[in-house]
Formats: sequence, C-alpha cells, structure tokens
Amino acid sequence: MAHSQALENYLKGFKSKDIAWPSVSKPELGLDWWRILCLDQSLEVIWLKLCLALPQLRLPQISGISKTTLYRNTVLRRDLTSSLELLTADQILHSPQNLRLWVADHPFGAAPVLATTNYQDFIWLVRALAHRGEPIEIQHGVHAQAVRGLIHWGLIDLHGADIRASLILLHDAPYGSVEANKLPINFNKNEWIKASTILRLEHELTHLSTMRILGEMRLNLLDELVADTMGQLIALGKFSSQIFIHCLEIRKSIYTTELSRCDAEYVLLLLSERADEMEAVLRSQTILSTEFCRQMLLPWLCQQRLSQPITKAPGWLPM
Repeated sequence: MAHSQALENYLKGFKSKDIAWPSVSKPELGLDWWRILCLDQSLEVIWLKLCLALPQLRLPQISGISKTTLYRNTVLRRDLTSSLELLTADQILHSPQNLRLWVADHPFGAAPVLATTNYQDFIWLVRALAHRGEPIEIQHGVHAQAVRGLIHWGLIDLHGADIRASLILLHDAPYGSVEANKLPINFNKNEWIKASTILRLEHELTHLSTMRILGEMRLNLLDELVADTMGQLIALGKFSSQIFIHCLEIRKSIYTTELSRCDAEYVLLLLSERADEMEAVLRSQTILSTEFCRQMLLPWLCQQRLSQPITKAPGWLPM
C-alpha cells in the first residue's frame, strides 16, 4: 500500500525519540513567581495579580481583538491607560470562587495550573491566553489546554523581556465528556470527575515534557496515546484501551486535520491496534509509582510509533 507523504510524515514518531532522557530537567525560570502567588489566601487578590501579569484576561473577546491597538497596547506594551475599555472580574468570571491555582511538580516539566469547575470560565481563559482573546469555537470534549509562550509581565519585571510563561488550564469534568456509566470503571460521577482531573493534568504535563526534552508537542495521535497512557496510569493505576478510544471520540478529528479522510481512517485503525497492544503490555503490571512512570515509562512510550506494533514491555518491566 502506497502512503502519501503527509501520512508518512505523520507516522514518523518523535524525531529525537532515541535520545537519553536526563533524570530531571532544569526547572523553568519563573516558577517561583507562581509558587509565591499560590501562597496568597485570597482568590480576589490572586485574580488581580494574574490580570496585572496577564492583562489579556481583561480584554473583551470580540472577533479581531488581537489585531487592535487596544490589544497591542494592553498585552504587548502593558499600557493600561485605556483601562476603561477593559473588563472587570464580575464581567468575566461566572464562578470566581471556584478558581484553583497551584504548581504541579514534574521531573521534566513542572508547571502552574489554573483550574475551574465552571466551563464558561474555562473557555474564557483558553480564548484569552491560548488564542489572543479571539472568540474561536472550542471543540466540545476539550477540557484542558497547555499554553506556552505567554507574555507575562510579572516574569518580565523579574527576568527581562525575553522570558515567556507556560500555564496549564483545566476544567473539572468527565474526561473526554464521557460519563462514568459509559466506561468500564466502578466510579460514581464525583469519583470519575476527580480521576478525570488527575488524568487530564498528567496528560498536559506529558505534552510539556515532550516539548522540553524532545522539542515537540504535536497535534498527533501518537502524542495522545503517550499522554493518555501516562494519565490513566497516574489516575487509574492501569491503562484501558476502551477508555482511551471512547474518551478520544469527540475530539479525534483535531489530530488528523493535515490528512486526507482515507489516511485519517487508516491512522485511527493503527491507533486502535496500538492501544490494544499497550493495554496487553501493561496489563500484568502492578500499580506503578508516579515517579517510576514519569522517569522510566515515559521515555519508552516516546520511542513508539503508530506504524509499529508494541509487542513487548521494556526490559525493566517484568512480564
């Protein structure tokens, strides 16, 4: 079967997949700013400081906002003289009392996390920070976003104009918008939402880790398999192919936009095969520690390719 060049490129896997991973990476500059902010007991103060550091949070979200003088002055120059045009907290957040901010530690990509139980607030945060305030449609089923390259005036004041910030945004909801009773898990609604948040966070931390160590954070179904394997192991203690495929269903088209319909269907078939193999490889394992999964399993996962079977566990896993 002859493959298109787009499909061949899609199936190549991580370019630096065979490099030796360090035991831990150097912490990202600027994490101390976030850690100090997390110590504040007042959500009102935390939100105020976030808006001072990231003034795009207060911009009205109207089509074309990123091309306006207001955006350039507010975000790129921190000129708040047009503050009358900016929104107040009560115009932005529906549930400000439900915001949570913390720094999630990880050996390859610790990151600040801003979470909310309110979906409308999550959408506002994603549009403001990941899409420069543009009111684009966010696909149903997306409840997390890792944002990189943020202009962050709090960090600029401390470390200079070249620094950029990363932030993980989370919405507390069933993973993939799939309810617990549709999955092979013995969780009630609240238990599944709690597990989903853990899974979702580990998923995004994994993407940041591959960016930091391998130089890639791609919209690719291999990346999703790697990130969801890590997320399920940390949140559920095992990997289930059925949970993975079912929770991917709503958003799967996001990861194949560069492929023809025929190629996308072929990649999804490969993905299902690899997921079944992944479950079989990991099924016999006892619950692995978070540290072990991150430092030993993750590098092995990143060596896989959708076009090649996962036929055996790495040598350090007993079968």
